[in-house]
Amino acid sequence: MQSFLSLVKNSKFAKNITSLALGKFDGLHLGHQALFKELDENGAILCIEQENGVLLPKKYRSFYAKYPMFYIALDIIRNKSDKEFVAFLQSVLPNLRRIVVGYDFRFGKDRFYYPFDLLQSFKGEVVVVNEVLCKKLSVHSGLIKELLLNGNVKQASKFLGRLYEIRGEIIKGQGLGKRELYATINLQNDGFLLPQEGVYAGFIQLGEQKLESKKYPAVIFIGNRLSTDKSFSIEGHLLGIEVEVKESEAGFYFAKKIRNNRKFDNLESLKKQISCDINEAYKILKVK
Repeated sequence: MQSFLSLVKNSKFAKNITSLALGKFDGLHLGHQALFKELDENGAILCIEQENGVLLPKKYRSFYAKYPMFYIALDIIRNKSDKEFVAFLQSVLPNLRRIVVGYDFRFGKDRFYYPFDLLQSFKGEVVVVNEVLCKKLSVHSGLIKELLLNGNVKQASKFLGRLYEIRGEIIKGQGLGKRELYATINLQNDGFLLPQEGVYAGFIQLGEQKLESKKYPAVIFIGNRLSTDKSFSIEGHLLGIEVEVKESEAGFYFAKKIRNNRKFDNLESLKKQISCDINEAYKILKVK
């Protein structure tokens, strides 16, 4: 994802953009996807960047969008009036004819301006997308974050329109799993919001993020290893298959929480519980 201001140096590409979706787009959830559907074939997406609290790190967002994505720091536009904001957009995108925003979009100093102000300031078309509901609840990033932090990855995935995923580098674990318990793939989180500590049924995709990449059913653990070295870990065990891991990165996908993190008196008790977790994951994922 490139800086929006980089388009100033790429005027030929900028002139081709005729519609623009505006928002934080930190999760690329169903509500965001509804905005993208209103873009024309020459559309683009502008992510207004904030420093913290994002669901999906900037470097991964373009994977979930069919349109070119650009970002701009909030501070650059924070204090602009409605007319100044529109003029700024048009100075970069001279052929902009349509702006797409959500019903709750706010901009300018103290978030003073509303979509109505865009309608007054922009001579082209302004499309305001209504609230998107799922299970009678408004789809927004704050609710998804709350669900994830409470371990409700199943409901969060419904609002996202996909399984919640974290990605990162494959790292070396403590080695105890392979020797005494079950072999695992260990992950270094790359800036994603982590679900609540515990054990989950899900999938693991090895290698770089690609639509066609195989996803292996797995049981996934997030949290401090309370029964062994007390260190924090993100690790997953592949179900019913042994794979020689040659890749340097992986994605962990969360389907449903199995249980909370807990301490066991000995490795035998821990291994027995992991066996139960694996059996439960088979049932949840409907793997034979």
